[in-house]
Amino acid sequence: MKWNTEGKKWQQSKRGTARAREFYFITQHGTGSDKWQAGYRGFGQLVEMKSAGTFKTAREARAYCEELDANALIIEEVSA
Repeated sequence: MKWNTEGKKWQQSKRGTARAREFYFITQHGTGSDKWQAGYRGFGQLVEMKSAGTFKTAREARAYCEELDANALIIEEVSA
């Protein structure tokens, strides 16, 4: 997965490089500290993955998103 890492408080994966989501993002917005929060674009909105907890570094947060995407089960078709 490729990332736009220019942002100091917001970074997101480049569109088309994730398998399971439109894109993933990491942000320091709303965490109240220097920790990073992970999320993704889904269901027509940005979804923060609060259950994942926070990460000390942006690198750890990006690695979490990449592992989550790599291990995602993608169902493309269901036939009866």
